[in-house]
Amino acid sequence: MTCNIKKNDKNNGLNYWCLTHKTKATENNGIAPALCDCKYKERYENMVEMTPEEIKSLKIIYPNLNESTNVSIFMNGEECKGILKIENSIIDLKDYGGLMLSKLNHIELETSQCPNCNGRHTDNGEFAYTPHSKHLCIYCGRFYKVEKANIGNELALYFSFPDIHLKNEVINIEDCCEVTYDLFTGEVLINNLSCNKVRQKDKEIDVVNFLNQKLKKEY
Repeated sequence: MTCNIKKNDKNNGLNYWCLTHKTKATENNGIAPALCDCKYKERYENMVEMTPEEIKSLKIIYPNLNESTNVSIFMNGEECKGILKIENSIIDLKDYGGLMLSKLNHIELETSQCPNCNGRHTDNGEFAYTPHSKHLCIYCGRFYKVEKANIGNELALYFSFPDIHLKNEVINIEDCCEVTYDLFTGEVLINNLSCNKVRQKDKEIDVVNFLNQKLKKEY
C-alpha cells in the first residue's frame, strides 16, 4: 500500500504523517518528506478484516527481545501475516505490545476520540504506561488534548482483557528472551515460563520494568 503523506502545519515539530501506515514521516533535506517510518509496511499489503465475534484467540510472540522488538501475531491459532481491520479500527503490530504494557502496569484503558478526524486513540511504547493529557492521533497525525490524563487502546473497544498475573519466579534470559502474551487469558511467559523477575549478567530485573524499557520506543 502506497504511502499517503500529509503535512500538518504548526504541529509541534511533527509536521509529516503517513495516513496509510499510521506513523510519522521525515523530511528530505528540508524540502519534501521521505517515505514514512513504518517498519511493517509489507504487512499492510494484506489487510485482514474480522469482526470481534470472529476472533476467538489473540497471542503475540517476541522471539528474542535481547536482539530485536520484532513481533509475530497469532489469531485463532494461526499466524496473522497482515494488519487487522476490525470495524473502524486498523490495529498495527505495535498496538498489541502497547496493550501488554498497559495491562502489565495495571492501567485502566480508556478511549478518546480525535476532534480533528474522529479517529480513536491508541497508546504504545512508553505512552502505554504513562498517563498523559496530550495525545497524538495515529490516524491523522495531529496532537489534541483531553481533560483528564489517560491511556487508550482501540482493542479495548471490542474486548474486555483480563489482568496479568506473574508468578514469583526468576528466569534466566542470558541466551534468549522470548516473550509470549496471550491477550485473552492474560498469560505472559518469558521463555515459556511465568515469572516476575528476569536474570541477565547476574542482575535480577523486575519483569514489568524490563519490558517497559525494551518496548518504550515502540510507538
